[in-house]
Amino acid sequence: MLGYVKSVGPLLLLLTSLLYMASSYSDFDFSHIGCKECNLKKNNFFSRDRQPVYQCKGCCFSRAYPTPLREKKDMMNPKNITSEAACCIANSSHWVTVDNLPVRNHTECYCGTCIYHKI
Repeated sequence: MLGYVKSVGPLLLLLTSLLYMASSYSDFDFSHIGCKECNLKKNNFFSRDRQPVYQCKGCCFSRAYPTPLREKKDMMNPKNITSEAACCIANSSHWVTVDNLPVRNHTECYCGTCIYHKI
């Protein structure tokens, strides 16, 4: 019986420490892993042998939350989940011509309302 108690003690200690570590990582936002911040990036396809063409690339935020009841009552098609998102958008740009194709060369980026949310 004493040998059984001795082997369960370290197991409980290990389990407790693993649960503590798992709960402490719940405060971190893992949604942007692998996606860099919204910035200007050189577009290699349009920048070949010419002036560099920059485009806005990267991630901003997005979140989903339960729809409040008072808003749900006013919806034509009630939805349980409401989402918000911000996309990486060009703040300013100018047109350049690459192989007789007009292309926007972005000069500044920001996180703003996604175009498909404006419709």
